[in-house]
Amino acid sequence: MRRARLARSRELPAAPQGTAERDGTSLRDRKLWIGAFVTVVTGLAALLVQGGWDWLREEMSDPPELTAYAADVNGCTPKYFNARLDELRAHPETVDRSGVWIPTADLWPSVNVTVQAKTSQAIVLTGAKVSVLSARPLPARGSVVDAECGGGMDERAFDVDLRTDPVSVRPSVVRTGQGGVIKSRAFPFKVSSGDPEQFVFNVKNVAQDVRFAITFSWVSDGQPGSTRLDNGGRGFHVMGLPKNLPRYSRVDVFKGK
Repeated sequence: MRRARLARSRELPAAPQGTAERDGTSLRDRKLWIGAFVTVVTGLAALLVQGGWDWLREEMSDPPELTAYAADVNGCTPKYFNARLDELRAHPETVDRSGVWIPTADLWPSVNVTVQAKTSQAIVLTGAKVSVLSARPLPARGSVVDAECGGGMDERAFDVDLRTDPVSVRPSVVRTGQGGVIKSRAFPFKVSSGDPEQFVFNVKNVAQDVRFAITFSWVSDGQPGSTRLDNGGRGFHVMGLPKNLPRYSRVDVFKGK
């Protein structure tokens, strides 16, 4: 009898059934919470990779820069060529491919510039400045050939006067046939990657053989900057009308063909 009681006293009491069930339920709840947390974190990471990263990169990066592109000088004005009429007739294609544009009282060459930001963050353009790179006397030999084309005024048009120092850059003003006045907008302008602007700089006054550059000033996130356009280092080339040089039409040049 004494051995039987001693054996029964050494046996461990069994855990109640309700306690085991509660422990199992608690473990399952922890697993569910961990799974939900992992799912949320994974979803946030996916959003960050898909779209949020671009926003984060813009917020943490330096202020966006300006992208500007300018073609060479163009227009419907006479052009100067360092050649005689017979030389132009031998190679008439040079009339369209080369030459130096010359503004007149009614027609003027222009530089077209497209400006936009590299990112969606807006940049405020505060102004544009034209600087003379070189100025030489007008040529004493060669030929002037008139152009045959038409043109109009762009909304963001500015008149450039290369005879002043510093060079004057003012919004263009055009008088209509009905006596009205159309004036282009002045700076500032706002640009972004999806909202570019196109500017036209009309060279109306020039007295010499001039090459010039255009510099835009801008502000982004309170920090100023500038972007310079100089036609690949060559400058934009125009000149005044040379005196005492022969002047021809395109018909005169091409009728030899």
